[in-house]
Amino acid sequence: MIRTLSAFTAAAALAVGLAPAARAEARPAGLQQAADKLVADGAPGVIVLSRRGRHVSHVTAGVADKATGRPMDARLRFRIASVSKTFTATVVLQLVAEHRLSLDDTVDRWLPGLVPGRITVRRLLQHTSGLGEYALDERIQTQPQRDWTPRELVGIALEQPRFTDGGWHYSNANYILLGMIVEKATGRSYTAELNRRLIGPLGLRHTSMPATSAFPGPYVHGYWGGYGDVSTVVSPSSGWTSGGMISTVDDVARFHRALFAGRLLPRAQQRQLTATIPVVDEGRAEDYGLGVYKVRLSCGDAWGHDGGWPGYRTWTYTRPGRQAVVTYNENAVDADPRFQKDLAALTEKALCGE
Repeated sequence: MIRTLSAFTAAAALAVGLAPAARAEARPAGLQQAADKLVADGAPGVIVLSRRGRHVSHVTAGVADKATGRPMDARLRFRIASVSKTFTATVVLQLVAEHRLSLDDTVDRWLPGLVPGRITVRRLLQHTSGLGEYALDERIQTQPQRDWTPRELVGIALEQPRFTDGGWHYSNANYILLGMIVEKATGRSYTAELNRRLIGPLGLRHTSMPATSAFPGPYVHGYWGGYGDVSTVVSPSSGWTSGGMISTVDDVARFHRALFAGRLLPRAQQRQLTATIPVVDEGRAEDYGLGVYKVRLSCGDAWGHDGGWPGYRTWTYTRPGRQAVVTYNENAVDADPRFQKDLAALTEKALCGE
């Protein structure tokens, strides 16, 4: 999460409890300089994972904790925000492949009486349900540590202005509903399904859906302007299946590599995942499939997702033979055009550079 919620509000020492990062190889030209520039622009710290074929580079700049001066480390956990949506979409599409639910099922079939109209699973995945956004509501903003239930979040979304049914409007409520449908269809908690289907099989040892705002291990501290360190201020319940996950750059990269290599979904569901519609999001012309964006770069199209959470911003995209994960730990820089220009240059280098 939360494209909208972001409007809301030393190596040895770190080695304990951390898996070793992969050996850096074939670093794209200028990537370290590009990361350093983001720190000069105002980000406390930056992590970049860049993959070229079988060669992986980890680039870091700045600090993970301003209070202690701990340097940024690619092995640290952080909040991945709306990158969680791609995990949710993958679980849903696996259930579709198993004929346990259908993209054409309505929400009402699984959650009778919860939302009006004939909103389908496909429309939830695609953000064409017309549902409003709960994350900017005053109750969410003023009670950041409250443990919200999915039904409470959906209820707040239903109080917001609706959008044209079938038109594209990004809403975190869509993915909260998908999490509820997964639980109804399987009879198990979403976290249990996530662990059983993705986290366990892929060996994502540093990825989790936490029940509290505490981190399960060493982590990147996140900041938001004058609010300071907001790493553990917001309950992950307000993101849940739309943006509540914690991970590392290596785990995120492993998941996305498996997904876009076709190892997680049958061919039919892979086609459904990447069947896109044109959208304009935050002023950018892009395409959106079922839980993934397709973005246009100078070297071709790339697939993935990005997300913002108080203190964190994450970006992960994959194209043939190349992959990048970028995260930084400050929200205030998002409004700086210079920072955004330099971020675009970094991601271009990571995915298209020689």
